[in-house]
Amino acid sequence: MFRDCMLGDYEVRTFQRKWFEMVEKFGVADKRWVQDMYERRHSWATAHIQGKFFAGFRTTSRCEGLHAVISRYVKSRYSYTEFLRHFHRCLMFVRAKEVEADFECAKGDPVMTTNLKQLERSAADNYTRAIFYLFVPILDRACAMRVVDSEDNGSYFIHTVSRYGTPGKEWRVVATSDTREVRCTCMRMECFGVPCEHIIAVLVLNNVHEIPRSLILPRWTKDAKLVAVESMGVIWDSVQLTQHWCLMDWYRKVCKIACHSTEKFQFARDIAVLMLKHFENDDAGNSSFQHEGPPTEGGRPPARNPPRRNTKGNGAHGGKKTQRCRLCREVGHNRTTCPERRTMEPSSSVAEDMDSMDTDMVYDNLSGDLYATAEIPLFQCSDSDTQAGFANSDFAGTKTSGPVMSLAD
Repeated sequence: MFRDCMLGDYEVRTFQRKWFEMVEKFGVADKRWVQDMYERRHSWATAHIQGKFFAGFRTTSRCEGLHAVISRYVKSRYSYTEFLRHFHRCLMFVRAKEVEADFECAKGDPVMTTNLKQLERSAADNYTRAIFYLFVPILDRACAMRVVDSEDNGSYFIHTVSRYGTPGKEWRVVATSDTREVRCTCMRMECFGVPCEHIIAVLVLNNVHEIPRSLILPRWTKDAKLVAVESMGVIWDSVQLTQHWCLMDWYRKVCKIACHSTEKFQFARDIAVLMLKHFENDDAGNSSFQHEGPPTEGGRPPARNPPRRNTKGNGAHGGKKTQRCRLCREVGHNRTTCPERRTMEPSSSVAEDMDSMDTDMVYDNLSGDLYATAEIPLFQCSDSDTQAGFANSDFAGTKTSGPVMSLAD
């Protein structure tokens, strides 16, 4: 019963009657939490939030639906990079479904299934395919509605509508004499944006064949996105693809008809050539940049990645290392062309180099013999050193590593 009170499409007086009947039945009228809940009825009872547009959403259904779509692509274990990559896949899926829905609305007509053919055709011409499928059951329920009373107040009429088989439940519909403005006490039109079955019953009573423009919410129409695009001056990818497919379908039909007649072929050819030249001239004179994707808030183009630039490196380590002679440590020559090389005694230079080298003794047990291997660091020659010059140096013939002595001896 509480669910019926919360979600029931009742008037305020009907909601109050059902609420007091429920609390008296269960004996909780004196409970403090029941009284507090009734005081907050304007936040949760459908009877008190009627007239406010929610587009059919309830509480957190929008977030739950969005999370259900994103959870198919994004997981909690993903890093930031992986999240962005998979989230981009999710956006591509949503945009692809949007393009598919736009193309379905633009191409073909749905099959009429109700007895109110004219009103159903009017809905199919104006509403998107998804909203049209929501509106068809309303037309079916409208066939069970009866206008039991009508009151003329001069500029408007007050009609009392009742469902067949339930005479105790009534709704009042206020309509102008020309039925351009229609309102119902159920306020479903104000909440969802689609006419209710009570309004449809009044339209049938007045023999109206098309849904009045005041009962068609612009956001549910096929042209809603085109109007938004024209106001912002950009073209979304989905709209552009849909327009391309529509033109392809229409011109395919033109080609199919025009190819059977010479006159029709020449006429279609001249029109196509004329349009092509006109569009090419317009494109040649229009050098404006078309942004890709939907605009951001305020009509600004979307943020893009900055252009790539080659890294400059760290300035503290940007200089080239100066090459010095390994004998005199001066700049401008190497050890092969050093002027002091001949004055230095080879034996003393070798002894000094041996004293400065770090020796690492490694012992290996090979067949009962211990070998001490002295690893002498290799000397790095500069780019200007040649193999011949190094062979003539003081270290020519010196082994860099090898067994120095045998402890077994």
